[in-house]
Amino acid sequence: MIEPFLQAVRSNEELQRELRSVTTAAGLAEVAARAGFAMEAGPLVKAFAQLLLDGDDALAVTNFDNLGWDMGELAWALKTWES
Repeated sequence: MIEPFLQAVRSNEELQRELRSVTTAAGLAEVAARAGFAMEAGPLVKAFAQLLLDGDDALAVTNFDNLGWDMGELAWALKTWES
């Protein structure tokens, strides 16, 4: 489910531009839908999380770091994280 979307993002500059303005999982799902990928926000987020879990430790760290969070964003995410 997620791999075809990731491939499309890598190869489509217009899709990349649209994604730059997205700030929520719902927004990500909307952009994916416009690109022809029918994914709801929850399963989409879980698919990304599963990719982190499935990779070895070095790959998981690389992908997490590639999220580009600054420490303020990370601190806010950790502060507001719900279990």
